[in-house]
Amino acid sequence: MMYKPCRVLLLTPDAGLVQAVSDTGLEPWALRRTGGGAPGGIPPERTLTTDDPARTLRDLAAGEDAGHGIDFVVSGGADEPAVLDALRGLALGPGRTAPWLPDRAELREILGRGPVPGPAAGDDPAPVCQVDTVSVSGMHLLLDITWPESRQPMGESEQAGVRETVRRLLDLIGHQFGGMRTDVALTPTGPSPVEITGTPVLVASLGPGTKR
Repeated sequence: MMYKPCRVLLLTPDAGLVQAVSDTGLEPWALRRTGGGAPGGIPPERTLTTDDPARTLRDLAAGEDAGHGIDFVVSGGADEPAVLDALRGLALGPGRTAPWLPDRAELREILGRGPVPGPAAGDDPAPVCQVDTVSVSGMHLLLDITWPESRQPMGESEQAGVRETVRRLLDLIGHQFGGMRTDVALTPTGPSPVEITGTPVLVASLGPGTKR
């Protein structure tokens, strides 16, 4: 059975990321430097304040500050260089490898499809939306969907179809940790992924079973 984390430490707790973590039933926490601004959307009792964020991360990973019970750390990639260096070391620890990203041809093969259906004569190409996600231990959190400007507003069923299509794809390629951006063509036969790329979002595991 997959271990389900409870507490996720956000180093760049923007509103979208905080909401995405909360929507999955996880508990967002924040890490901020002493004297820094308060993180939006996260209460003080779930905010760790420190003079040295990079050292605090290493202490959490080593179990030297286990009282907070943090399971995972997520960064949007805009943190201090020392913090990002510490997080990268944790993100690609023993037994972890960089995610495999299929190219367009491999993606079509994985999905068991031919090329994305092209437009008939006189028709416009299928519009494409971009879906940003971050995965934490195989749970895919939706951050944002950028819809094509030229298209009519999406109905809830179509939005749900896009979200489910992306999550199935991430499961199919075995993606477990980190940020992804998936381009999805909105074809007459339904959402069809056409490209997937990595984003600067980093996720590091501090290991299940941390004492609470």
